[in-house]
Amino acid sequence: MAQAMLKSSLKGELEVDVKIKAPAKKFFNMFAVTPQAVSKATPENIQRCDVHEGEMGRVGTILTWNYVGKKDFT
Repeated sequence: MAQAMLKSSLKGELEVDVKIKAPAKKFFNMFAVTPQAVSKATPENIQRCDVHEGEMGRVGTILTWNYVGKKDFT
């Protein structure tokens, strides 16, 4: 049986400054422990977060983010 290969059309880094209305601990927890919550908090920018390798919420886990926000970052 053939296995589907995950391929990305774009690889790179994205860095932005964002003001948040939440305690730092809660914000950190959302990204470090429950990253799937990011897509629920910002569905207009991130549609989903999938585990590529490892286990959700564990150190060293590799995630795939489906970012659909702005296409031009200049």
